Amino acid sequence: METNNLFDLRIDNESTGFLSEAARWAKFLAIIGFVMCALMFIGGLSASLFMNSLTAGMEGLGGESYGAYSSYNQKFTMVFYILFGIISVFPYLYLFRFAGRMQEALHSSDQDVLNSSFSNLKSLFKFVGILTIIMLGFVLLALIFAVIAFSAAM
Repeated sequence: METNNLFDLRIDNESTGFLSEAARWAKFLAIIGFVMCALMFIGGLSASLFMNSLTAGMEGLGGESYGAYSSYNQKFTMVFYILFGIISVFPYLYLFRFAGRMQEALHSSDQDVLNSSFSNLKSLFKFVGILTIIMLGFVLLALIFAVIAFSAAM
């Protein structure tokens, strides 16, 4: 079995077509992602106003006060959406940079720009991978707490 040297790899016409199409889709997805992040950020800011009007209407109907609960819920919702919106910007930024630099590299045949493009793609996958590990950790903690709570209730 023959081993190939990495320096023998070339981007031929077929690879150029694949990378060009991938870059176009990446740019489209990044722009849609930026819009969604902005909507999430705006939604987080407006969540407090929406919750205020919602809980005021509930107090008028039932006569009960939802003040403490709604205050906590409003703050949590607002912080969650704003924080998630900010965190979500980074993968889309890496994706947008990958797309733009890939298109530039394919048009100019510049190896440094191509390397920069792949560097942004690597950063995207690294960011999403680390975020996935963190989320799996939260899921594991939730399962542990659920088992503890279930066993304490029995």
